[in-house]
Amino acid sequence: MMSPQNKMSRTDSIWVKVPLKSSPEKYYGFFRNHMGDLVNLFPQYYSSIQLVEGANFSPDCIIQFKYSLGETGGRSLSANVKIKTVDDAKKLLAYNIIEGDVLKHYKVFEVRMEVVNGGTSKGGGGSFAKWSVVFEKANENVAAPEDYLEWFVKICKGVDAYFSKN
Repeated sequence: MMSPQNKMSRTDSIWVKVPLKSSPEKYYGFFRNHMGDLVNLFPQYYSSIQLVEGANFSPDCIIQFKYSLGETGGRSLSANVKIKTVDDAKKLLAYNIIEGDVLKHYKVFEVRMEVVNGGTSKGGGGSFAKWSVVFEKANENVAAPEDYLEWFVKICKGVDAYFSKN
């Protein structure tokens, strides 16, 4: 007999827009073609990023990330990430976590990054990166993954600052 807690599961999502000072093409190109460089740019967050299976950064390839959400010496975590979508026209990347620490808390964990070219406006570039996380909690006591979204914002701002200087 099934327990009443086996209700239909549902996914949820959270997202954030981060304004870009750098060129949307350079920003997207970094995440599209040079994601392994995150280890050099953010050694406080990444200890390694390795291609495990497939062709470099194409749909269905699997990349292993060893990372920490904390600034200094946070707990070391790992995730195997499958590239779900690469859409260069829309500057959109989507990844599914298929194995790793985050799946202890979430049944589904998908990260999407889209770069929107806002053209030029009076106040600046108007372009932004939209990071979103689609997730399904493992149980009702698990919080939404706000810590991951905050982490993506820190990385986003760091990459943007790097490209606006270089």
